[in-house]
Amino acid sequence: MPAIFRLITAADEAQVVAIYNQAIATKGSTADLTPLTVAQRQPWFQEFSPDHFPLWVIETTAGIVGYVGLEPYSDRQAYAQTAEIAIYLSADVQGQHLGTQALNWVESQAPALKVTTIISRIFGHNQASRYLFEKFGYEHWGHLPAIADMQGFIADLEVYGKHLS
Repeated sequence: MPAIFRLITAADEAQVVAIYNQAIATKGSTADLTPLTVAQRQPWFQEFSPDHFPLWVIETTAGIVGYVGLEPYSDRQAYAQTAEIAIYLSADVQGQHLGTQALNWVESQAPALKVTTIISRIFGHNQASRYLFEKFGYEHWGHLPAIADMQGFIADLEVYGKHLS
C-alpha cells in the first residue's frame, strides 16, 4: 500500500489524535494512559516546525492512516541536530509496511532538516517496533528497566538510535 507523506494541517489534528488514542488503548507504544482531546494535544502540535522538526500525516487511498514526526530530543542547543521520532499507525493498517515507508521518508528528509541523529524510545514489549528500527540499522543505545507503570503491568523502555550519514 503506497503512502503519501505531507505536512499536517489544522484540519488533520482530530484524525491524528484519534490514531494516537488507539495507541493509548493498546498500551504498546505510548506512556499516556487515558485518551486525549485535540485541545489537550495543542501544545504538542505547537512543538513541530516544517523546516526542522516536522509532523507529517501518512495518507493512502483510505485517507489519513497514521503520522510520523520528528520531535526535539532536548531544548538544549547542542542537541539541535538530534530528533526523537514518533510513528503511529491506525490499527487497521498495521503490518502493511507503512512503518517501513515512514522510516524511509524520514531518513530521506533528514539532511534538508539538518537532523543527523534520530532516537526512538520503544517499550520492551513492542516487538514489532523494535524489529522495524533494528531492520533500519538503529542500534540499541539503552535499556531502562521497569520504568513505566502501565496500570496492569510494568514496562521496560528501550532506546534505539542512529547516526545518519
